[in-house]
Amino acid sequence: MGKALWLFSLWVSFTCAVFFFLYGFTGLQIGWMSFVILAVFFGMGAKTKDVPAIFCSILAGLIWGQLNFAFLNWETAIGIPAQAAMFIAITLLTTVTMGLHLTVLGKTLFNRLPFIFAGVALTFSQGGENELGLAFTLVAGLLLAFVCGLGETFIFAHFAKQQPTEAPKTQEEAEKPLEYVE
Repeated sequence: MGKALWLFSLWVSFTCAVFFFLYGFTGLQIGWMSFVILAVFFGMGAKTKDVPAIFCSILAGLIWGQLNFAFLNWETAIGIPAQAAMFIAITLLTTVTMGLHLTVLGKTLFNRLPFIFAGVALTFSQGGENELGLAFTLVAGLLLAFVCGLGETFIFAHFAKQQPTEAPKTQEEAEKPLEYVE
């Protein structure tokens, strides 16, 4: 397992370095946001097969971020103080967002809530502006995660051996994935 982990670490590091080198030519100053997508991708245990749903969820997050800004602007325009407006917007729109994406949209490509939250949060980091640059950067981050995921699949298939450590004692143990060993 150690060899595969070191190779995977090298692959991700090299891929990120190449990505950031190329991203530098865009003139955008928000490349760091790509790493938010990469972190959520690996943190969720996402795989390359999840990319279409993640893409749709990122776009949904960007839309929800804009809706949050529109709602906040409306609230302040009608005289609601900023702190109260933020409290109301977060409570109401987060409930609606989560409820819709966990129930009505739960079996669609728009069901990866952590990426929706990332899209909303990163929209707020831009003050609701720079939508195209933000969308490009987050999709580029997803492409980076996809390439890292392809490398993960290849490296672990070729440099780590799957062996059960001992015979399973229960049905639950039998259904667990095998551990990797060198």
